[in-house]
Amino acid sequence: MLVKVEKLFKSYNMGEKNIPVLRGVDFCVNEGEIVAVMGKSGAGKSTLLNLIGTLDRPDSGVIEFRNENILLFSDRKIADFRNRNLGFVFQFHYLLPEFTALENIMLPGLIRGDSQSSIKKRACELLETVGLADRAEHKSGELSGGEQQRIAFARALVNRPSLILADEPSGNLDNISSENLHNMMWKMARDEKTAFIIATHDRNLSEKADRIVNIVDGVI
Repeated sequence: MLVKVEKLFKSYNMGEKNIPVLRGVDFCVNEGEIVAVMGKSGAGKSTLLNLIGTLDRPDSGVIEFRNENILLFSDRKIADFRNRNLGFVFQFHYLLPEFTALENIMLPGLIRGDSQSSIKKRACELLETVGLADRAEHKSGELSGGEQQRIAFARALVNRPSLILADEPSGNLDNISSENLHNMMWKMARDEKTAFIIATHDRNLSEKADRIVNIVDGVI
């Protein structure tokens, strides 16, 4: 088992009110499995991904990654864990506008400390795979929305993560771009043997997953 979540609780303070979002979530993902997480807006899909991705901390509960409780890690170890094991794809691409497509893809590997030559080779291979080799030297402002999201997806894969967390990855795309992105994600997930947790409202996307889970009233 790759990820195991037990009795996860998370709430947020809104003024004087405490708003519970997750109310004891139990959840697991196997190596290489694609899981779609569905639920109404505000149900806690993004919160769950942020907690598993170590971008936020729960009020209580356990998050295990390969049988190790990552909530016990120091801040430095958490940052290293995130860089080496996780990839992120959000609804907005978050490409750095001053860098080219190739440079954006390379960034996680450079942060990890890989040699520039090895990470450039990997990034070029991913550009070829996502069909954007001819856009390598273009900056994000010169790319379409669908192209930007494909670059963001390649960036998420560059360090060969065990798990990619995708939060409404096609939410800002038209139908054709969405379908192209979905097909590419599924193919690369299988080729790279990478697990996916995808928060989505898109039924067409979720039906391609290995498994669908629904968050209702803060529980799965």
